[in-house]
Formats: sequence, C-alpha cells, structure tokens
Amino acid sequence: MSFAINFIAPTFSVHMKKYGFSPAFIAFCFCVPAIFYASLSPIMYLLVEKISRRATIFMGILALGVGMAFIGTSKMLGLENNPALIILGLMILGTASGMVSVPVLPDMLEAVQEAKFKYDMHELENRITSLFCLATGIGEVMGPIIGSSLYTAYGFHFAQEASASFLICLGFLNFIFCGHIHMFYKTSDAKIEQLNTEQHVKL
Repeated sequence: MSFAINFIAPTFSVHMKKYGFSPAFIAFCFCVPAIFYASLSPIMYLLVEKISRRATIFMGILALGVGMAFIGTSKMLGLENNPALIILGLMILGTASGMVSVPVLPDMLEAVQEAKFKYDMHELENRITSLFCLATGIGEVMGPIIGSSLYTAYGFHFAQEASASFLICLGFLNFIFCGHIHMFYKTSDAKIEQLNTEQHVKL
C-alpha cells in the first residue's frame, strides 16, 4: 500500500506538467486517493464480513496494480493519456489501500494465534504493530526511490506498468502462499471464538 502511493509521489506531478495540466488539477489529483481512502476505510469491514480478511487483502493488492496501470495510462492495455482514466486510477488506488490496510493487522494477529506462539496478548500486539510499521516504512522509502529511478531510466508509462505488474504478481503470490480458494469463505464465528478462548486459557 505505502509502496504504491509513494511510488508516484516524485514523478506524477512532473509527468502531468508535461501534458499542460494546471497545478490546481495536479493538487486535486493528489487529494483523490486520500479522499477515497478516508471515506471508504471506515466501512471496509462490511466487505471483510462478506468474504474474509485474506480475500479482501488479495483483491486489494490486485486493485492496487490495476490502479497503477490506469494512472500510468498503460500502453500495454492500449490506454490513452486521458485525465478521466488517471482520476479513475487514483480512485482505485485510494479504495484498494483501504482494502489492504484495514484487514491486515487483525489477520496478522489471527495468524500468530493460530500458530500458537507463546506470547501474551500485550506483547503480541506490540510485536505485530512494530512489524506492520516496519513494512510500511520500507514501502515509503523504496517507493519513491524505485519510482524515480524507473522514471529517469525508462519514462513514466514504463515505471507505472512495472509497478502494476509487480503488484499483480504480489497479489497472486499472496493467493498461493496465504490463502488459496478457501480464503473467499469467511472465518466462522465459532473458529474466532475458539481462538479467543485458547488465548485466554494461556493467559
């Protein structure tokens, strides 16, 4: 999530200026993902309740890839450099960010509980939160570096296509190693209750 958003940070405004877009329009474009992320994240739990956390994360990663392709008006997909497509891509980017960020921490906690590591709940939450912040920080650092490097070497369209391809591949790796088809079935309330009971017994 943080990788995708920060990937376009150093290059998007430069690219848009080349096509004569005004600073006001570029500023509006930067607001679009944040608006959709802030607006939809509070209700993203409804999607999680319908399927599962891992399925939501999987679809969110794929949607991030699609959004990046639209922002870059991918030549491989035959897209033209149309402001409407770019804004659509930014809307998808903001929505997909919520699909990944909302369920990921609870899913990490549940995965550790299932693995039955010998940590109390307080220590477990601290470790998982630290790991999440570390991954977010790495994405925030690597996104602009890789994005600007690819932009300088190959141009904006190639950079966006490369990031889109990476995210889609990451989504399918997530599907293979973290879910399979059963992740589209919501975790039962009985299983959740069992995990909570086991945790309380350990404490």
